[in-house]
Amino acid sequence: MNIEFHYYTMKYLAIEAGFSPKEAETIAYSSQYVDDNSIIHRIKKEDDSMYENYISQTMNIFKPKKSLMRIYLLFHFLPGDPIHSNSRRKDGKMHLLNTTKASTHATEIFFDATRSENLYLLGIASHMLSDTYSHQNFIGTFDEMNAFSGLWQKLVPNIGHADAGQKPDIPNLIWQDPRLIEENAAIDNKKLFLAAAKKIYRNFILITSSTNNWVSIKDNLGKIIGEPIDESNLKKEKNNRIEMFKSLLAEYDKNNDYDKNSWFKEAVNEDATFKENYTKLNWYKFQEAIKHYQKIATHKMKPILEQMEIKEW
Repeated sequence: MNIEFHYYTMKYLAIEAGFSPKEAETIAYSSQYVDDNSIIHRIKKEDDSMYENYISQTMNIFKPKKSLMRIYLLFHFLPGDPIHSNSRRKDGKMHLLNTTKASTHATEIFFDATRSENLYLLGIASHMLSDTYSHQNFIGTFDEMNAFSGLWQKLVPNIGHADAGQKPDIPNLIWQDPRLIEENAAIDNKKLFLAAAKKIYRNFILITSSTNNWVSIKDNLGKIIGEPIDESNLKKEKNNRIEMFKSLLAEYDKNNDYDKNSWFKEAVNEDATFKENYTKLNWYKFQEAIKHYQKIATHKMKPILEQMEIKEW
């Protein structure tokens, strides 16, 4: 998923589920910031000790450090069910770390991470869960099972969906995954987008105890996403969809422009020191939630990763 889901759709779903506009903004910003939290900062605290954050994305997916593979696995390509029917491949191969939509692991981590009323954790866990839909059948490590054929694909690392480019994240694209059997090869992103939205929304209303209004929500999202397009129209419509999301959200909140630097600037001075009361500010709370989420997810996935003998974990 990209910003269209992680921020705009997430904010809309949260509002429709009964969260206030301010709460929905915290959830949605946290969800999108998982993708933008790619720089390790060392910030001086009042006692002159240093605070260091964890990153949840790398600057360049084509040149990630192997020691940071846990980022892809835990936040973007959570391992699921290796024998899922949608994962059947032409070569018959399976992989313990293959991502599958809304897997048992993903669902358990989501609810473990959201037992508290921490909205930052809710946004982070929702990012992970929604990515299991768009990133299904990819693996968050270097692995030949991620590989597509073709000259361009041979030039990029076989990690995640690098060989597929941005295709898995475009909301209304229908594209072909050449690795899968014919029955599974046609990937309809709009169906996956709406399925992910439905899952997230249902999880939200379990928290808020709000009335289920999915039929109306699905109709609104479907209109914004538009009709499915094929790979010949990759550059169309994204900006228009974002403007439509802003119009939809304007009824609830006039501020719907995402700025990936706003939380950081709110909490940190130009000389890399914290501002006053930084522990009460969004950036610090988000970073602490990232650490909490990573601890939960690492514990849940440890048995599988030990089976794989993954080093540098």
